[in-house]
Amino acid sequence: MAVQGHRLADHQTDNPESDIAGANAAGWSSVLVHTGVYDPKKGVPPTHTPTHQAPDVFEAVKQAWLNEYGSL
Repeated sequence: MAVQGHRLADHQTDNPESDIAGANAAGWSSVLVHTGVYDPKKGVPPTHTPTHQAPDVFEAVKQAWLNEYGSL
């Protein structure tokens, strides 16, 4: 994701089995969103470790923004 030429997060996803693996293989940062395929309440950690996790898309974008710019 880019805003005015700044990279916020290379990859935002909700499928740890394919999307997180792809981001890791490419050396990209990633955000695993808990509203899709992955449910952290089931207690099974993702096979591939994302850079960040977020409960919803708003929080994923907010985290990416904070990582890039330091404040909202």
